[in-house]
Amino acid sequence: MASSGIMLFSKEYTNTISQPRLIGSLMTAMLEFSAKVTGSPVSYIKFAKVAVTVVSNEAAKVFCAMFHDPSDGATFSSFIANEILEAFILEFAAELGNVGHNVRQFDRFHLRIVGIIRHSIQRLLKQLQQQRGILKAIFVADGSIIHATAEVDQIGVLANLQVLVNASLDMMAAVNNTVNSVTIQSSRSTCTEVIHVVDDGTLIVVHRKSVSATKHTLAIQECVDMLRKVCGLLRHLHRTTR
Repeated sequence: MASSGIMLFSKEYTNTISQPRLIGSLMTAMLEFSAKVTGSPVSYIKFAKVAVTVVSNEAAKVFCAMFHDPSDGATFSSFIANEILEAFILEFAAELGNVGHNVRQFDRFHLRIVGIIRHSIQRLLKQLQQQRGILKAIFVADGSIIHATAEVDQIGVLANLQVLVNASLDMMAAVNNTVNSVTIQSSRSTCTEVIHVVDDGTLIVVHRKSVSATKHTLAIQECVDMLRKVCGLLRHLHRTTR
């Protein structure tokens, strides 16, 4: 939405919001009121059955209001809304300088939403690698490397990963259990963590041993939690857009 209240683009995946194009003025009024009262615009509103996450870009004079399930939480919903807003501004930078009431030019953006959310996996891996001591992060799904924060031997990684997973599954099956993660002492100074994210998705993280294990564990777990939510959202979108 434009800061003026004009609805530039909307996409519905469920029918939780009736007449979404009528909410532009209401959202604008809420943002202005919040800014006057608290000095900051409202960013998250939680109701019994729906939550609203709002992210803004003052330079472009647009904001994204995303309606979603309250169980998604503010952190994840804000991350996704920011990804969508950044992509929208990047694609329509020229058009946003002269927005009128004819907003059909923005309709094609719905074709990019699934790709934007899938690409957010790369952002999560980069954020993880920025943590002190994290050397490399790789996400593997459906038998291929989806994203990696550094150059890797794709064939070698996939072959070794499959051998490791199969051996771990066989070992755990012998005691009627499942595999959540495997830690490999890859060298004197580094460890490799292989973590199950979803049924067809695995996160591989290489980190230094010298940095506090507690910091590594927390950062990796936060990344895994976000990856699971992204993968769950992608599955939902694939089902609803067939």
